[in-house]
This record gives sequence, C-alpha cells and structure tokens, in this order.
Amino acid sequence: MLKVGGFFVQENMDETIDFIVESIKSINRQALLVYKPIVEEICSGRTVKEKELENVLDGLVSACLSDEMLGLFKQVCRKFYNQYPEIIADYVMFYKEMYEEQEDDL
Repeated sequence: MLKVGGFFVQENMDETIDFIVESIKSINRQALLVYKPIVEEICSGRTVKEKELENVLDGLVSACLSDEMLGLFKQVCRKFYNQYPEIIADYVMFYKEMYEEQEDDL
C-alpha cells in the first residue's frame, strides 16, 4: 500500500476490483438461494397478504443484481399484478429508479 496525501492506495487495483466483483457475485448467489424458494412458495397459489408481498418485493428489488434475480422479481410481479396492481406498479417504479437510471448515466 502507498500513502498518498493521507490516504492509503492499494498498489494492485486489479486485485481489489476482482475481489469486489467476486464478493458481489457471491452475495447474488446467496440472495438467489434465499429468494428462489420464497418466490416459488408465494407463487404456488396460496393466499398472499399485501404486507407479505411487499416484504418479498422489498428484498427482490434491492437484490436485482443479476438476470436470475430480475427473473424472480418479474415472476412475482406477473403473478400478483391482477390482485395488487398498485403495489406491483410501485415496485416496478422502484426498480426503474434504482437500476434503469443508473444505466442511463453510463
């Protein structure tokens, strides 16, 4: 590590970036393992209350870092759109605000 103006700078940034990327991938794999059975269970046809749906959507929208997680999010949105259109519309907007605007900035 080098000290530059009171800050420590990693000499090998490639290793740091690789570590961060692998960490994000690992978190995504863990989120997928947690949320896949939850999505399967709530989409199984049983009655789902608004608060339960919102809790699941909160977790999904905050973890949409891969196509697989986005697929789970879409699955829940499609399943419950007719039953809870306002909730689904709100979460689709949350998703767009969180992820699509970031893509526009690039």
